[in-house]
Amino acid sequence: MKNGNIELLAPAGNMECLIAAVRNGADAVYFGSGSFNARRGAANFTGGELEEAIKFCRLRGVKTNITLNTLLFDRELRDAVNFAAKLLSLKADAVIVQDIGLAAILREELPELTVHASTQMGIHSLSGLRYCEANGIARAVLAREVPLDEIRRMHAQSPVELEFFCHGALCMGFSGSCLYSSMAGERSGNRGTCAQPCRKNASVLNRRAGENEFALSTNDICMIDELPALIDAGIVSFKIEGRMKSPEYVANVTRIYRAALDGEKPASARSQLFAVFNRGEFSTAHIRGDSVTTGHVGSAKPTPELVAAAHESVRSDRPVRRVSAELTLTVGEPAKLALVSGGAAAEAFGPVCEEAKKPVDIERYREQLKKFGGTPYYLGDCAVAGNGFIPVSALNALRRGAAAALSDAILGAPAPLRELSDADIARHTGPSGKHNGPSLLYARTSSAKEAAAARADIVGVEPAEPAAFDPASLPAGGNYVLILPNVIMTEGARQAYLRLIASGIFRGIEANNICEWDMGKDLPIRIAGVGMNAMNSASVRKLLSSGFTHVMPSLELTRPQLAALADSFGNSMIVSTYGRAPLMQLMHCPVKEYRGCRGCRGDAGVLTDGEGRRFPLRNIRFAEGYCLVRLMNCAVTDVREAFASSGISVFARAETADPDPSPDITRGHWSRAVD
Repeated sequence: MKNGNIELLAPAGNMECLIAAVRNGADAVYFGSGSFNARRGAANFTGGELEEAIKFCRLRGVKTNITLNTLLFDRELRDAVNFAAKLLSLKADAVIVQDIGLAAILREELPELTVHASTQMGIHSLSGLRYCEANGIARAVLAREVPLDEIRRMHAQSPVELEFFCHGALCMGFSGSCLYSSMAGERSGNRGTCAQPCRKNASVLNRRAGENEFALSTNDICMIDELPALIDAGIVSFKIEGRMKSPEYVANVTRIYRAALDGEKPASARSQLFAVFNRGEFSTAHIRGDSVTTGHVGSAKPTPELVAAAHESVRSDRPVRRVSAELTLTVGEPAKLALVSGGAAAEAFGPVCEEAKKPVDIERYREQLKKFGGTPYYLGDCAVAGNGFIPVSALNALRRGAAAALSDAILGAPAPLRELSDADIARHTGPSGKHNGPSLLYARTSSAKEAAAARADIVGVEPAEPAAFDPASLPAGGNYVLILPNVIMTEGARQAYLRLIASGIFRGIEANNICEWDMGKDLPIRIAGVGMNAMNSASVRKLLSSGFTHVMPSLELTRPQLAALADSFGNSMIVSTYGRAPLMQLMHCPVKEYRGCRGCRGDAGVLTDGEGRRFPLRNIRFAEGYCLVRLMNCAVTDVREAFASSGISVFARAETADPDPSPDITRGHWSRAVD
């Protein structure tokens, strides 16, 4: 491999796909097992198959990254941590984690286990990498929306490894910040059961969605021509999307990217990749500006040659481990074969050697010893000593026995398994100090006029255009909190918010991504917003210990789950009681794609789905033509009355108003649990 420090990471939805990835040149594979992974619809790996998969890869020098990348309920934490302990015992190379509470437990209880931040964690800035560094997370799978210049800047100032998706599906919404499937039908993308409503009919500009309008369905990404630039920027691992794809897809895409990384990219690489699977013309996401287009559905038309190449590639093992052999044939003693590979050694014994009736053909023995078919071994140095004789069948059996013993030596025994108890988990989930002050109202708004009218103890202000917002326009005397969006992609946008924080007008911030964990540290109020995905008490505790004074739990929690968190953490909790839930965070504006930039400042229009439901589009304008567009729920969540009688005594949060004078109302997940 010419790029010796660069890793090609391939998907494996089942054992067949894993074998296809390994035999086509993957340096590492990622796959899931059980309920704690973001592709629960894949076959995944269960029971003994998980151990078999890890052993198969370790023998071939291929790393295994196991997905533990969903948000967890409190009742699931112990099982998830014990599953991670099992992976450590089986010598998996890393776990990929979204839930910051789970990550915190793993780093403390299983410090030998390598943790990677899932793309679902939403890492997209240098500050996010510094959070990873401070919390023992070795690698960040970057958000697909990060531009090339930001990748370069992040790499230059942080030792955290950078992993990036190089090929496959691109979600329209920012990963880890999507509630569309959850609110539409209780199937949570944060918990691995996304129903992909974004791939269905939808339109913008007040048109009813027709059969061929897919305003949220993006084209796939293909970085085959961008690999050198991404390597130069600091990417060390290129990730192929596709744990729900076929073995043929995995085989061909892995093979083509392997050749490209080795400097042997075929001239027809893009056309071959397009035939394997596509959703319209490929994009390079946002690395060189927004190249995303929508309106696409999936299509796979691999040629017979590509299908045949995929099937042929998995017929036999790729020999990847060089083996030195020493065969000893002493008359009257058992034949002995010793094998050495790297730091591992093994030997096997055969039948007693007879005296040769004719001169020993050493080359014949060497030729037989080369036949390591069905294993990852190939013969290097080979010595034959003695003048004894054993039959070819006995020599073959001796070779197989020695190879099996060498495999056992390479794999070694499983590491000791540590089972964590409920008491172990409780150390990370209980309160580290309650806030027992009075229950207060926190209102969110985007205008000075509404701020003046809001009769709330704390008023959160969300500027539609942060760079142009004048804090002095706010009515004097208010307890204002600056609301930060789920995505602050560029340093210029971050500086605009830092200037507002330094203005002296705001008493606090509401952060909605872990990349904002270090902003406003000197302010007395620091709220971890719903974008932080605090779904369990370990995540709440971690956020509070990271300097936040209050936490808004996930919008995917039910009343009993919210009550349990309030029981533990008192008035450090803020429960959302009224407002439109943000369903998606879009770095690609569907309105701009169809009509061009309209210079929106807060209101970007409406998206209509195939059932006629209307979803407001609200934008934050960072710069001319550069916005974050939020797809808001078609109905307003209103649990104010239910909250008042629920017995939950914590801060309440509410929007001050909604532009729709008589909106449809939902209770969200107040009494509807997500899967």
